[in-house]
Amino acid sequence: MKHNSSISHPSALQIHEWIDFALDRNEVNYLSSMIRVRWNKRFVRRFADAGYIVNPPRGIIRVSPLIWERASETERRETIIHEACHIVAFHLHGTEIKPHGVEWRQAMENCEVKPDRCHNIPLIGINHFHVRECPKAKSERCSISRRRLGDMRQNGTLLHCLTCGLRVDLESLEFSSAPRSDPPLKNISSNAKSKSLWVSRDVSSRSALT
Repeated sequence: MKHNSSISHPSALQIHEWIDFALDRNEVNYLSSMIRVRWNKRFVRRFADAGYIVNPPRGIIRVSPLIWERASETERRETIIHEACHIVAFHLHGTEIKPHGVEWRQAMENCEVKPDRCHNIPLIGINHFHVRECPKAKSERCSISRRRLGDMRQNGTLLHCLTCGLRVDLESLEFSSAPRSDPPLKNISSNAKSKSLWVSRDVSSRSALT
């Protein structure tokens, strides 16, 4: 894969190595120079997604820098390979296939990675926020969603927790610190005129909070 000279962060280099690994295992190495990666800070539940543009063939992988900071090396690797395999499947079998169908699963198996559709990375502080004074253990504290937080900021809404009995306002929430930096990644123009297809890897329902 050809790398832009501005890409110097270890995360960026590792991401492209994992993409190349997936392409090699599926015998489509020629796609390497056609795939670009970029961060998307709007992803607070979705770890990453992949887009495939048919004509000319090219792929885009977008990654959440917030969730990336929390993920283990294994979770990062599996997610990048997961998205690269979507591009592989769409390229080889067309865009009418099911996103997580047999073609994608086969591409994942070629990489010897379990074809899991969702991630289980905790989203407290990213998509949900703890109530600081909740008397429960930290791992079980009451929390509110980012959507509710937006309502509080925009409308001055106050909430009352039915579990611990506390009033919830902006001062009572516990926020995590922002990522230290955003590693530079290859960018691709977002104003592509040809038809594109997107598929994402979100948090699994069993770990999502309400």
